[in-house]
Amino acid sequence: MSKKHVGEILDNIATNHPLPKVELIRLAGYGSQSTYYKHISRSDLPFRVLYKYAKVMDYNFAKEIPEFSEWIKSKNLPKIGASSIEESKLIKEKDSWKEKYFELLEKYNKLLEEQRRR
Repeated sequence: MSKKHVGEILDNIATNHPLPKVELIRLAGYGSQSTYYKHISRSDLPFRVLYKYAKVMDYNFAKEIPEFSEWIKSKNLPKIGASSIEESKLIKEKDSWKEKYFELLEKYNKLLEEQRRR
């Protein structure tokens, strides 16, 4: 484990996150704020707990705690932050195909209208 105070690092990042802490706690799967305060008081907070918060905040703690990336790799867990980049690419591609579909649908409907008029 890192010699850094993992709980304090979590609290600093959570404090600056756009979502309220209450929401972060709920999304991470913890039932109460008291659980969060127990977490941030621990200098040796387990990475499995930190990972739950990291997923919710879409934040990779590797800058502050380099061992966190190694732990993620060792557990074969999805990287934090990388999924959102891939997801945004997929959403853009989906929107592009959707737009092409509507263009073709409009052309098809125009052709049908022209055929009916004849």
